Amino acid sequence: MESLDIAIITAYFFFIILAAVIFKRFSKNSSGFISGGGAMMWWMAGATAFMTQFSAWTFTGAAAKAYEDGLTVLFLFWGNALGFFVAAAYFAERYRKLRVETAMEVIRIRFGQVSEQVYTWLSFPLGIIGAAIWLKGLAIFVAAVFHIDLFVTIIIIGVLVTFIAVGGGSWTVSATNVIQLILLVSITATVGVFALMHVGGPMELIDRYPNNVVMGNDIQYWQIFALWVFIIMAKQTANTNNALTCYRFLVTVNEKEAKKAAFVAGVLFIIGPVLWFIPPWVAATMNIDLHAVYPNLGSNANNAAYLYYIDHYMPTGILGLVMAAMIAATVAPMTTSLNRNAGVFVRNVYQSVIKPDATEQQQMRMVKISTLVSGVLSVGAALLFASVDEYSFFDLMMLFGALLQMPLSIPSLLALIVTRTPDWSGWATIVVGLCVSFFMHFLFDANQLLPLFGTDSFTHREHVDLTIIASLLAQFVITGGFFIATQFFYQPPIGARQKAREQMLLNLETPIGKSEEAIVNSKQGEYLGRMTQVLGLLIASVGLLTDGMTDKITFFVIGGLILLAGCHLYRSRHGDSLSPSENSTGQ
Repeated sequence: MESLDIAIITAYFFFIILAAVIFKRFSKNSSGFISGGGAMMWWMAGATAFMTQFSAWTFTGAAAKAYEDGLTVLFLFWGNALGFFVAAAYFAERYRKLRVETAMEVIRIRFGQVSEQVYTWLSFPLGIIGAAIWLKGLAIFVAAVFHIDLFVTIIIIGVLVTFIAVGGGSWTVSATNVIQLILLVSITATVGVFALMHVGGPMELIDRYPNNVVMGNDIQYWQIFALWVFIIMAKQTANTNNALTCYRFLVTVNEKEAKKAAFVAGVLFIIGPVLWFIPPWVAATMNIDLHAVYPNLGSNANNAAYLYYIDHYMPTGILGLVMAAMIAATVAPMTTSLNRNAGVFVRNVYQSVIKPDATEQQQMRMVKISTLVSGVLSVGAALLFASVDEYSFFDLMMLFGALLQMPLSIPSLLALIVTRTPDWSGWATIVVGLCVSFFMHFLFDANQLLPLFGTDSFTHREHVDLTIIASLLAQFVITGGFFIATQFFYQPPIGARQKAREQMLLNLETPIGKSEEAIVNSKQGEYLGRMTQVLGLLIASVGLLTDGMTDKITFFVIGGLILLAGCHLYRSRHGDSLSPSENSTGQ
């Protein structure tokens, strides 16, 4: 790796830390730390919603899938797009109308305190496992570039992520997410277009791809592929819209802003993945043996498909920028996850159970302590995951979603659709879902489906895909069916639960009024705009240090895109296209 690349990565680290310090001032109380006080502009919330749906895994595990199986990987990310469009049409508005700060408050209002505590304590380990997978993705990328041990990389990045999350909570997380989104989109779009031009255009890429460009390699039955696409897109839609992920929409001023945030995230997920996976597709046309190029990665060598193209065909310094983008893609969801876990613990455990009369100062202290603890546990789990080789990195993420996320996602997805179920339906459905997961993982074998296809054996990919398909179908049919069936045991609640339920239904029917809207601080756009402009100018200036016109143009284009985005953000301080209430300033 060139000294220019190292200098770029180092500068990026300091830039993100500076952004975290600047936006720390917006978190004046626990509400601001946890949910931004409900005063974030829609584009900031939309950026966070987009950035939290992927990580460096996208450019390692998912890039390996693109390298091996062509367009298949797009359906996973287009499932995210579908999910956000569904959110824009229905869920985002309903969640924001509940007028809560954390996802677990939605669970408590809908299912009562017992289900709230069950969800709370189960969500902590799931969040830690997710963070571990994200950290492993970044560690693989860094190990291929620097030849640094995975464990060292995990610890260094974990410390950075925890610092940002502890520093200023939701504000620093969302602010850095916006900057990282602009950086990521500018770099990956430029690299994607460059790679497409290098191979001779889209038709040439399709013609030269070595396997079936749609279904990929190692699959005999198109029916298995079609089922996988359908189930994966349904899973992504469910994961995007359940109550546990609704925190993305709780930070906005009102329900209209929440819908705009969801829509912009959906649009980004239509366009972004196509550009992300062009480099590994192009690398596949070259018939390169990545195991020979990256022997230190062992069985994970195909995860370096994206890196290979950057390392061998892009100008010097671009690798440093891509590394910065990979760091951005991991820091964004991890900081959001740590901030979410801290908010859940303080609001739904500490304040709800341990110390109901906690002062604002005590809540702020506890939210920072819990963020720190979550960060340490995530690093520890990532170190453990670094040694898991039984499944490919892509399949590991898919199995995590099918076996662990879905038991919690299904009842929290249906919570605001089927409202006439008893309180115990929340935690009872989770128990059923975990039992389904146990059966599908330990007792079910995809080979039991061989008679349906009239064959003696499945390929490895078919076996894994059928395991994921069957696991998700079982969750949708059995777990979802159980939740819906609990309607037959519904009885109207009494006392405090009756009042809470009536208030929930009233909120769902009542738009957020002007008097309820938080005052939006116009300095959001001013600070982010100026910082992004500076970042764009710095990257463009790197082009002056490079040799060759192509190298210079590449840096000028990336820097120019970032600079244009910064100018647009800076104009937002004037309140362009904002309602009068949103155009108010505050400190």
